[in-house]
Amino acid sequence: MKRIVYVWLFLLSVTFAAEVSPGSIDMTTMWIALFAMGFIGILILYTSSRRMKKIEDLHKNMVEKQKEIEHKQNVFLSSITENIHEIVEHTYKEVTVQHKECLPQEIIDKEEQLLSVTNDLIEFLRLKSKKVKVIHEKLNLNNVLNEAAGSACSKFYGSRTELIFDIDNNIPRYLIGDALHLEKALHNLLEYVLGTMKEGEVSLAISMFGNYQKDIELQFRLSDTGDGLEKEAIEKLFIPEYDEKTKQYSGLGLYVAKELISLMGGELSVQSKVGKGTTFTTTIPFKMIDPNNRRNYHLPTKELTIKRVFIVDSNYNSALAIKKMFSYFRHDVKTMEKEEFLRKKVDLSGYDMVVLEVGIFGYKKIYNYLEQVKAKHDTKVIALDSLLRDPEKKRQYDVVDRTLNKPLSQERVFELIVGLYAKAKPEPRRVEAVRIPEVKEEQGLTHMGAIREATGITQQSFSDFSGVRLLIVEDDTINQKVLANILKVSGMDITFADNGRIAVNTLKESDEPFDLVLMDINMPVMDGYTATEEIRKDARFDTMPIVAFTALALESEREKIFKCGMNAYLTKPLNIGKLYTVFEMYLKERRGATTRPLKQKEVVASKATKEIDPHILDIQSGLLHTNRNSGFYMEILSEFEDAYGESAETFAKLVKEHRYEQIKMLCIDMKGLTGTIGARAMYELIVEIHQQILYKKESLLENYIEPYRTTLEALKHEISRYVEE
Repeated sequence: MKRIVYVWLFLLSVTFAAEVSPGSIDMTTMWIALFAMGFIGILILYTSSRRMKKIEDLHKNMVEKQKEIEHKQNVFLSSITENIHEIVEHTYKEVTVQHKECLPQEIIDKEEQLLSVTNDLIEFLRLKSKKVKVIHEKLNLNNVLNEAAGSACSKFYGSRTELIFDIDNNIPRYLIGDALHLEKALHNLLEYVLGTMKEGEVSLAISMFGNYQKDIELQFRLSDTGDGLEKEAIEKLFIPEYDEKTKQYSGLGLYVAKELISLMGGELSVQSKVGKGTTFTTTIPFKMIDPNNRRNYHLPTKELTIKRVFIVDSNYNSALAIKKMFSYFRHDVKTMEKEEFLRKKVDLSGYDMVVLEVGIFGYKKIYNYLEQVKAKHDTKVIALDSLLRDPEKKRQYDVVDRTLNKPLSQERVFELIVGLYAKAKPEPRRVEAVRIPEVKEEQGLTHMGAIREATGITQQSFSDFSGVRLLIVEDDTINQKVLANILKVSGMDITFADNGRIAVNTLKESDEPFDLVLMDINMPVMDGYTATEEIRKDARFDTMPIVAFTALALESEREKIFKCGMNAYLTKPLNIGKLYTVFEMYLKERRGATTRPLKQKEVVASKATKEIDPHILDIQSGLLHTNRNSGFYMEILSEFEDAYGESAETFAKLVKEHRYEQIKMLCIDMKGLTGTIGARAMYELIVEIHQQILYKKESLLENYIEPYRTTLEALKHEISRYVEE
């Protein structure tokens, strides 16, 4: 295009010269120049129009894509009510029993799906209202990975997918960062990727940039060997939407993960190729606690660094990742694929540790051979299992000394080695300094098995423990609020601590003793293991029960739980039937001892609930949409008020500035959310406003400024009355 213009300018100069001095250029040349100018001018106009057409088409495509995105967001948000209602209706129409163990597995799965969607919705609202804050505290990266993997894998038991953690040996064990939000982001990414895979391989590779300076960056690369994504699918990946055909939500968890990563100072990108798989990549900044300490794990004795290790795994990449972790401790490591191992008769007598894929123990000849080896040599046999295998289908083998569940972290390999050769206690917890009271399981204070689920439990059931003092150690504010709402009518005296250090100080400084401690494992500043060890050093707390709250209840984790002085464990997500059982186990002597009637304030609040206008706030409808979980419902109400409580001013400003696209997006958000919480009057008003925009009647929007304000104020008033109760 530029060259055409230059030629045209040249010809123009020639013509001008001919007119100024006609003798210098003959008339034929001038006419040729004029003809060429005309032709080039037409060509310029044609080319320009073509380009304008391309720009118009591009703009049209962008507008259409934006409309498609808006439509999907609209369907997503407005369908939350309909879909949740459908799940609950399906549950209670077909099943009339009250107890969960009587429900078909399909119904239980739907309830868990509903719980997951509700939790993500709360996080979505918190992000919308900019309430999520990054907290930089000391964290243990291994605990973060364990919690993220444990909670994500629990939803895909039976999957034939291989999950691998490939962690560079220079990755610090302790960092300064945001443990809670890092765990949520990794959990959501893992959950999405595992949900798209029926079989194949998923690998989380972690590497470090920064060369042991104070400020470093960790790169997380989550790759799969799945079908891959088209370009259009990648563009829509982080947009929350609802598929009307499959009745499934998509994008909400990934949206939350991307926003959390952004808040932590990182960026999340996606690379994918059809037929080759997909990779999510993010780099997040952290600070090192001790840049001079380049050795994160120190084995207690030098003899433990000269072990010979033999690894057999059917997945080559998994075997290499495990080899890297053992090689960190200067072990001599040999790997072999499962098929080759089964073909050959390998002499295992010269190895200190034999790590075998769990399926190998089903071969009788190999099992007998391992028994012979162990009878003559001090060879430790480790079973290599997977977090994705259903716990109910796992078997115990007498020949096996320990079990390792993939994906592995460096810390779990370290603790395995120390545990197998336990001449010294594991560093860094210095367990030898802890006064753990000798409590036998039969005495009732220690329960090493899974907690049974009590049936028919409601919020009112917890009033059996009225008057007892409970300390809940949990860093997630959402979990805190849910627990607080579950126990709000119990009459229990509840104190919350955001991390282990606060918990230790609270116990030591309290004038009155606590009757029970619920202790989360993965927390910033001080984790649950270390906090429990600190508590058990004080003889005053010898008989005070401490119950762990964890997403990863592996054999190795259970050993750590009881070794540090805890008495039992509950697995995430929270199950109120099991929570009641724990209270019954440890607080039964105090049951009903201080039962008291409802306070006058509570009675008045209950009366106020009945007086709430159901057209403004339909509480029963809202509870139905959260599977009758009042804790989650109240949390959604609070987050809705924070995110959209001042939206009347926003709406008025947008109307006066004629910003109709932004009004449309506000309507899309509010439409789904008001329907979900049971705000019927507000929902009806929003639908009407949205229709005016769709029908191009923007001039009528000014008439809705005052109704929007008054309806929203009435809604906020009723929400406040309900929440205060």
